[in-house]
Amino acid sequence: MKLLFYSGLLLCVVVVANIALWIIVSTKEVAFDEAKALYLGYFPAFLGNALVLTLLGITLNSLSTYLLTRSQKIIGSVYRRVSQLVIILNIILISWQVFTLM
Repeated sequence: MKLLFYSGLLLCVVVVANIALWIIVSTKEVAFDEAKALYLGYFPAFLGNALVLTLLGITLNSLSTYLLTRSQKIIGSVYRRVSQLVIILNIILISWQVFTLM
């Protein structure tokens, strides 16, 4: 079931792209409130809340970890190693996002 692997990988890429967007926007020479408003402007109104986006990121990373863990039993060794690296990345991203909630 390579579908589990690719689904987990895609979910991780979505979260990494979201975090990269925040890093790009926040490193511009603007005040924090302006950077936050600019960042939230990229999302539809129902996602226009930093808390919702952070919780969504944690959820997507957790689902990605679950899917990648399930895919390790099914696919070959190359996929298994990539899967393990992405699982480690997911755990780091979950930890980072939980830390930002504090």
